[in-house]
Amino acid sequence: MHVKKVGSDDVESPYCCITAESPFAEGLPESSAWFKASLGEHVEGYHLHDGDKVVGHIYYAVSPKALLPYEIESGVACIYCTYVLRGYLHKGYGRMMFDYMKNDLKSQSVKGILIPATEFREWMHYELFLKQGFQPIKEHSPYKVMYFPLAEKDIALEILDLNYTPSKNKVEVTLFKSSFCPVSPFMYNRIKKVAQSFGDKVKLVEMDGTLENMKRYGTLEPLINGKIKLYGPASEEGIMTAIEEEIFELSRQN
Repeated sequence: MHVKKVGSDDVESPYCCITAESPFAEGLPESSAWFKASLGEHVEGYHLHDGDKVVGHIYYAVSPKALLPYEIESGVACIYCTYVLRGYLHKGYGRMMFDYMKNDLKSQSVKGILIPATEFREWMHYELFLKQGFQPIKEHSPYKVMYFPLAEKDIALEILDLNYTPSKNKVEVTLFKSSFCPVSPFMYNRIKKVAQSFGDKVKLVEMDGTLENMKRYGTLEPLINGKIKLYGPASEEGIMTAIEEEIFELSRQN
């Protein structure tokens, strides 16, 4: 077992978290292309190898290039996601990856490592990072922003305000085309399909998931009438319910 910094020779094998059998695999081609094009700017990473097989990863970007809804001082490594295949869990390999990352970034004088951990047990749960020495510094439910100091004990961090004004005459579903995680293209298509099923009751707005739009609007999450109502891989039923709630609310106001 060994850890390797992701280089140009590794861009054909990102996202070990998504198997060919996963429903989210439809997003792999788009996300893999984004990863290849963005490596060294909006994404960097480490792979955990068992021989030639990638069995774990940590993907991140250094501020101010990180695609996260925060205003962060320069020189902070901001983790997007970390994952270890099920058969390799509880064997110390996650700690092995993080120790490698900490030592490597420390040698580059990176100020510290930030991660938007969550309250969801199945997805980047904050307790996993407490074990790695991270401490919460900001909260915005369902996220706990956590920090591990390297060159700097404290950093300046502000959570961006959600700053999007939807249409007033009908419910608006706003989608940002973000390709970092393969789940994102999958959910983009799923939410778009459900939104279109409402016909002229819903206005669909599509935008690029760029750093500029992140800074402008304060998020790249899908919005329903300007609200973040969906996190992660929501079901079609959950999306439909979220839209119906806003249609009802708009009719009540009118």
